[in-house]
Amino acid sequence: MTDLGADRPTQLTVHRLRVTLLDVTPPIWRELRVPSVVGLQLLHAVIQIAMGWEDRHLHEWRVEDRLYVPPDEEDWGEGALDESSVTLADVGPPDAAFHYLYDMADGWEHLVEVVAVTPYDATVVPLACLDGARACPPEDIGGAFGYEHLLDALSDPDDSEHEEMVELYGDSFRPEDFEMALVNERLEELWQIY
Repeated sequence: MTDLGADRPTQLTVHRLRVTLLDVTPPIWRELRVPSVVGLQLLHAVIQIAMGWEDRHLHEWRVEDRLYVPPDEEDWGEGALDESSVTLADVGPPDAAFHYLYDMADGWEHLVEVVAVTPYDATVVPLACLDGARACPPEDIGGAFGYEHLLDALSDPDDSEHEEMVELYGDSFRPEDFEMALVNERLEELWQIY
């Protein structure tokens, strides 16, 4: 694990974030502790791991009237800013909220709320998932509508697509499950690379 206390300023802070996937019921959310120095490019990787996405699609950030996009994408149009040029501290003062959109076709919009900004405590892991609820929808399910259809079909044996959905997702997808320990293992691996 990287020892931030050894070579970083004593004013280092961490953000406590609540990331909520919008337009799904019951809510799917995660509470995260993230060093404030993390850039949006790395925060994308953090959210992918925490939520359970597979990082197979494009993403963007909307912070007030600004759009931040991956640096290697050129088709976002004029005015789009490079996500690697800003940090969480730059866009997330206390009580701020901004949006993270993943998979333009399925349109998975996440509300990212800054719950608190606190001084870094060297006795705790700087990057961690603190809490959460429910499994992330499967990739390429068709957005909120497709996910709702999947849940309905899985829960109703009389649904015409029940058997097909059970065959496709039934053994591997449990909507109520959230494996925080696994998420934290993956976040720790990411932090060691960082």
